Amino acid sequence: MTAAAAHAESVRNGDYAAFMHCSSGDRWLPEAEAQTSAWLRRRKNYDVPLNVSADYTQANSALSVRRLTGDGRDDLRIRLVENQGTNGKWTTDLIAHDEPGDHAWINLTVRNDQGRFVNVPGLAKFLMEALPLGDGGIEFTGKPAVYREGDVDRLMSLLADQRRHGLVFVAGTDSVAGLPFDPYVRKVGEWASEVHGLAQVVVLDPAASQAFARRAGDRYAAPPWTIRTYGPGVVFGDDRDFRRHRILGTQRLAHRPDHTIRRLLGDIVREQAATRPAVPAVLRVQRRFDRAENRRLVEAVEPVAVETPVGASADTTVDAPIQARTVVEPDRKPAEPPRGAELTEQQEQLALVKRILGITTVTEREISEAILRIAHRHANHQALQALERRVDDLQLNVFELEDEKAKLYKALKDSQDETQLVHLELDDRDARIRWLKKRLKDRGDYEAACVTDVPEEFYTAYPESFEDLLERLDQIDGVVFTGDPAEVAKLNQIDTENAAVRTAWEAVLCLGDYVEARKSGNWNGGLDQYIKNPPSGYRTVSKGKWGRSETRVTMNAYGGDRVFPVPETVDPSEHVSMTAHFKLAKIGMRSPRMYLHDAHPTQPCVYIGYIGEHLTNMQTN
Repeated sequence: MTAAAAHAESVRNGDYAAFMHCSSGDRWLPEAEAQTSAWLRRRKNYDVPLNVSADYTQANSALSVRRLTGDGRDDLRIRLVENQGTNGKWTTDLIAHDEPGDHAWINLTVRNDQGRFVNVPGLAKFLMEALPLGDGGIEFTGKPAVYREGDVDRLMSLLADQRRHGLVFVAGTDSVAGLPFDPYVRKVGEWASEVHGLAQVVVLDPAASQAFARRAGDRYAAPPWTIRTYGPGVVFGDDRDFRRHRILGTQRLAHRPDHTIRRLLGDIVREQAATRPAVPAVLRVQRRFDRAENRRLVEAVEPVAVETPVGASADTTVDAPIQARTVVEPDRKPAEPPRGAELTEQQEQLALVKRILGITTVTEREISEAILRIAHRHANHQALQALERRVDDLQLNVFELEDEKAKLYKALKDSQDETQLVHLELDDRDARIRWLKKRLKDRGDYEAACVTDVPEEFYTAYPESFEDLLERLDQIDGVVFTGDPAEVAKLNQIDTENAAVRTAWEAVLCLGDYVEARKSGNWNGGLDQYIKNPPSGYRTVSKGKWGRSETRVTMNAYGGDRVFPVPETVDPSEHVSMTAHFKLAKIGMRSPRMYLHDAHPTQPCVYIGYIGEHLTNMQTN
């Protein structure tokens, strides 16, 4: 990373970036508007209406207010830019979105162009005091929540929630150390004063700490007198996911100054907020505001269709006066108007032409110049139309680049996760190889312990495509594919490196060995236990590639997508819900999956109901 890139990253990671849902029902925006107005008036000396779009300036600051309405939506955007000299420029951006249903939210960001740490903004406190704001299962409050033993189920659901974007800090306790509980809760509140609006803080009493450790397991527990950080969507029971959730240990809490711990927790939440994917709903509203602002700027420089001529009154109309018409009777000759009246009418018409053309005398030169002015005005209008199209094109390019950046970042993160998983698997495999070599040497088999050329039959021959995989799958006893081959074939278009087809074949071979192990009596447990601890001589797959089930939230929302065909002998409806799956590869939102149903002990068979792109869950678009 270059110095400039490192500086830009540090600047971004000091920002305050909060996304909060509002659960106060429809038409709550006036309350958010009132709180924002009060903050502007009391803290920033801006006493302005927020129900109309306008711009305001003071000596060292500028405020813009924008409103968008339509289709039942009501959106408010506030941008305040403050120049504080040596402290840099501070920019506050607030977007409040209100629409029928449960789609109301607030997005608040505050940044400093010098990369200074942004404390919890006063505006965030104003809003959290007046509105029920949260993030998925997170409840944003100004102090830690104390959980008792009866709250452990709620804590488990909160941590496993895939809808939340922010972190949850959990502080564990016990009764052995003899430390007073209530003062510790207050101390945690002091340490966490810079995470409001970005995370929820939970302090477990001793009984709750023990109950949570029993439910979550030692790898996912919050040890006594530590603070553990839980990212979104904790996968309890997973052998790898626990590494994501870091622990701030007792020694650091006890020996570091309070301001250091306070800043550390603040840095953790800001780093997470800066690197998490943008919320699609926020992007959509931001882009509506951007397009509206582009149109406003173009319209601001576009000339009116008719300009007031030089020397004419500002309220002069250019419309010809309505003339009275004479009704002519058939048997009578109409009376001719007097000569003087005709002359007056011609003079009025001539004066009208002069006003429209913006000339004082009717000469060839003045008429020619007037025509050139009109032509130039028309040319300016065409240029402005071209400018508007250009601005729209450039704005679209910006949106596309933002989306591409987000996709590339997601791909990078997936690649890093995949690489870490591979390293962990290699570490396990290397340790196992060293252990086996030592056992061989201990038994006197030095030749086998030092072999370098592995016999050919121990290598795996992988299929070249998913069609090839389906053909080979028919040869695996006890493994049956019941899904749609057309869905499988689509994976060839995205699996350009054959990563998914390799994992799919390893999964099929694993399932075949599982069926064989049960048939031969070498295994009598389920598939989940088999994959994690296979009997000697039988294949398995990386534990990180295996998903025993789906989350309850996903099944409640999208369980119908996971019902796949099976023979009538398995279920009379010829369909079952399949939640067990293999994660074949990480390819963005389309990361392929294989879903299956283990028919043991009723039938000695495993049915694969789906091989295809990632099915919808709470984290996909």
